[in-house]
Amino acid sequence: MDKKKLSVLFIICMANSLIYTLPYIQSTYYDSMQAAYGFTHVQMGNLVSAYGIFNIFSNFFGGVAADAFDTKKLFVFSMIATGVSGLYSATLPSYPVMLAINVFWSVSTTLTFWSAMIKAVKNLADDAHQGQVFGFKETICCIITFVFSMAALAVFRLTGENFVILLVLYSVMHILIGVLVAIFMPSLPPEGKPQLYGLVKGIGAVIRLKGVWLIGMTIFFTQFAAIIFGRFTPFLTGIGGLSASTVAFITIVAANGFANIGSLSGGKISDAMGSPSKFIACVLGVTALITVAFLFIPWGSETVWLCVLVAVVFRILNGALRSVQFATMSQVNIPPQLIGTASGIISIIGYLPDIFGYTLCGMAMEKFRPIIAYKIIFTGLVVCCLVGMMISLTLHRYSKHSRNTVAGI
Repeated sequence: MDKKKLSVLFIICMANSLIYTLPYIQSTYYDSMQAAYGFTHVQMGNLVSAYGIFNIFSNFFGGVAADAFDTKKLFVFSMIATGVSGLYSATLPSYPVMLAINVFWSVSTTLTFWSAMIKAVKNLADDAHQGQVFGFKETICCIITFVFSMAALAVFRLTGENFVILLVLYSVMHILIGVLVAIFMPSLPPEGKPQLYGLVKGIGAVIRLKGVWLIGMTIFFTQFAAIIFGRFTPFLTGIGGLSASTVAFITIVAANGFANIGSLSGGKISDAMGSPSKFIACVLGVTALITVAFLFIPWGSETVWLCVLVAVVFRILNGALRSVQFATMSQVNIPPQLIGTASGIISIIGYLPDIFGYTLCGMAMEKFRPIIAYKIIFTGLVVCCLVGMMISLTLHRYSKHSRNTVAGI
């Protein structure tokens, strides 16, 4: 990758590293957020579920928006709008207002950003190097997120674990990155003048692609697994007895430090295998085996650091999955002018677990005593991995038979 493309990728990664910190901040600061707002476990889950529900519409229209508008303008709006709304969330509004803010975040982080980001990254490499470019993107994002997150954690600790100050800090960072994107990111206008009929026809063409559905379902189960990985934050405080700041440190290091091992090597290995979907199947299989073993560990303060080790390994595997899940688009014949639309449809399918995954985990945590609740949650992880492995292998076989055809277009 030349220096010009690398600089563009770095700018994309700066935006991508921050854009989802506010909607998913409970993954790192669950207990502190719950204490600040006074929400129940179910309400905490519902916040992300509301975000996920409206992401269905945001992904649908976001794919069209990515093919119809300048990517740079979409990026700038996304960063600044998310930052401003984040400042309002720092006033600790009521539960209904926080639900509304999460709905708005589905617009500012998904409709105007996600598909535009996928399209921008995919345009930086040919089909033979999609795994590497997406893996490299994930690695750079992890490094940037790690730096930002450690700075935020330091402020969090210095202020006596003040969650409001943390929200303000992240919100201001969003706005500043938005300004930097406006100054330094080159424009990526749509290919030709968008026509409503052509866009609608493109949606229909993409929906008819079997490969698009297989990619979406593969991501569906990797995303469900990622949601369960995030439950290690309350697990290590509630079951392991670690402090909120200690668990936040572990989560940041695991998710943005050790995950680099998975994301950087994942892209290279999947390209060497010649099939991102086959690589995903292997990672899901390994994750299922580790999870089965983890279920037989006697959980508690005596084994907390063994549990931390498992959490770190899961983050490495999650990094590998995230690095190549959209590289699977190279295995399906999608016309270049419909990449944004295709990524939107795939994201609708793939991120459906955001609608119910967090709420289901919250319900289990409230209905059952802690040990039983986490046994249920991590058993669900095994099921997700096994089903996802079968679907990704189906995608691998499908791509081998249809690599040189464009179905229905």
